[in-house]
Amino acid sequence: MYCRADAAIIANDSAFLNTLSNGLGAVEVLADGRLTLRQLADALGLPRQTAYRIVHTMDLLGWLERRQSDDTYGLTTRLWGIGVRSHEATDLREIWAETVNRLGDQTGETVHLAVYDQGFSVYIGKHDGWHPIRSYTKLGGRSPAYCVATGKVLLAARPAEEITRLIHGDLTKFTATTMTEPSELRDELAKIRNEGHAVNSGEYRAEVGGIAVPIRSPLGDVIAAIGFSGPLERIQNKFAELLEALKKATSTR
Repeated sequence: MYCRADAAIIANDSAFLNTLSNGLGAVEVLADGRLTLRQLADALGLPRQTAYRIVHTMDLLGWLERRQSDDTYGLTTRLWGIGVRSHEATDLREIWAETVNRLGDQTGETVHLAVYDQGFSVYIGKHDGWHPIRSYTKLGGRSPAYCVATGKVLLAARPAEEITRLIHGDLTKFTATTMTEPSELRDELAKIRNEGHAVNSGEYRAEVGGIAVPIRSPLGDVIAAIGFSGPLERIQNKFAELLEALKKATSTR
């Protein structure tokens, strides 16, 4: 059941956004089933014109859709998808935490556990290496998928149309080695699929390198990536050792 925020709380909170509150209220109400615009406005206690602006905006953004046959509005699967990704990310972080920590302790390099989100590699788990000079990232941080090792592993497994859309987009050339040409990136992703690992040769930050491999579901789908990052020269010198450690860690799952 939808409950509006207490009027006294709203009055005393200058940061409160009524528009956002109303939009979230619409999500709560429509979670119980499809409604006409009038029914939604009544459920939210809003003027019909205000309710229309809410559903029109949410429709444009892909959060809900209008069914013309009965002129009702309903939620799309986008919210469901976000919920599933959040749940999966939490499970993955817990399942792989011990492996992430062990790899970091064994090698001294920073280890990342990452998932794909709309063109980015998102770090849902990490272990900082013990080397005095190492790479630094934030848990929950994001890096462009096309120029980091975990991201390239994840991007290589995306549907062909999604890859095409991304590599033909406006890609930033962060360093001299960043790949931004569509043909070059397409060849790189094909190589990753063939070899089973990805390498970052200073493509996001010039002196930082990385290596990563995919994590697969029992059905063989790529659901995450795990990899090392650190000073480029050190990663290159330890390439064989680090790749073997990653393959061994993922083959036992």
